[in-house]
Amino acid sequence: MKTRFFESHRLFFAILTLMFFQSCTTTSLLEDGSETAVPHSDQSLFSILSQQEVVELTLITEIDSLLQKRKADEYQNAEFKYEDQNGGQHSFQAKVKPRGKFRRMTCDFPPLKLKFSKEELESAGMTEMNEMKLVTHCLDDKAVSREMVLREYLAYKLYNELTPNSLQVQLAKITYQDKANPDYRMTRYGFLIEDEEEITWRTGTELVEKMGHTADQLSASHEKLSSVFQYMIGNTDWSIPMLRNVELVKKADGKLLPVPYDFDFSGLVAAPYARPNVDVGQKRVGERVFMGNANNAQDLYSTLNYFRTKQDDLIEIVAQFDLLAPNTRESIVNYLNDFFEEIKTQKTAQEYLFKNQNKQTGTVFQNVVSTPPISN
Repeated sequence: MKTRFFESHRLFFAILTLMFFQSCTTTSLLEDGSETAVPHSDQSLFSILSQQEVVELTLITEIDSLLQKRKADEYQNAEFKYEDQNGGQHSFQAKVKPRGKFRRMTCDFPPLKLKFSKEELESAGMTEMNEMKLVTHCLDDKAVSREMVLREYLAYKLYNELTPNSLQVQLAKITYQDKANPDYRMTRYGFLIEDEEEITWRTGTELVEKMGHTADQLSASHEKLSSVFQYMIGNTDWSIPMLRNVELVKKADGKLLPVPYDFDFSGLVAAPYARPNVDVGQKRVGERVFMGNANNAQDLYSTLNYFRTKQDDLIEIVAQFDLLAPNTRESIVNYLNDFFEEIKTQKTAQEYLFKNQNKQTGTVFQNVVSTPPISN
């Protein structure tokens, strides 16, 4: 009886062990048709692409259809290829569609949303996070569009330096190839943005899509951080209550963190189509307007002090970004240094804070500086 008992238990544990290892692996077919185990990874496609300074991508789809149907919220088939840091070639089936509101109707080539097969990603040993955004070159003018893409990418990288609770981005050199006409190829700079699912997974938060949240529901420190950042780069094209160019993610304690995006109307980017936000008293693109919740300078004491400690790091990011021309980097550095000069001491920050009150949105810092122009 004891022998039969132990034998049955050994069989039971053997089955459990087999089930465990099967659950931890997936399979892929070799060229001869046999199967090989592929270990699961905690890496997403986005995180793998982010292992390079500039990733080389090819997107094959019906270009004419993509441009003509920009008003429709419909995906179309595409093939997504990339080269890894060791020179290996990879290909995934994808779906692609235009995204956004203003830019999809304004740009010559609209920004895109990419969606991949979860099953194909999983079989390649990646997580099932299968969506990401692509900021494209927007304008047909190659020189202007290149600089605009690089400037906006730089804005994201500056915010990444300030907090991990920010959207990660990956610079890319993208070849767009027409599926109907393989001879048609166009290569431009763009950058990928991690999807909402990825940032919530990475930061252990939860996406909140409801509008109309009040100031007391927000993490005060993160609200001030994002608001001062928007002020630093001269951006007024945002609203937390309206979720305009801001994502909200919820921490375990219930507090909401604003995560800003889309900086093309900022003074740092200064897109050719950008216009001043007259509703908040902005007279020209690049004029700094504070739109945060601070009631007085003391409310911003720790936030401004944090920015002072990060000045050298932020300036270094711009100065070392050699894909932009030296004169462009210099103009951006000067633009940022004007901000740091304003907040040099708490006294000067307070003087700017109360120079003029904007009754609708917050405080206008009156020290207006010229917008760094996009090079032609």
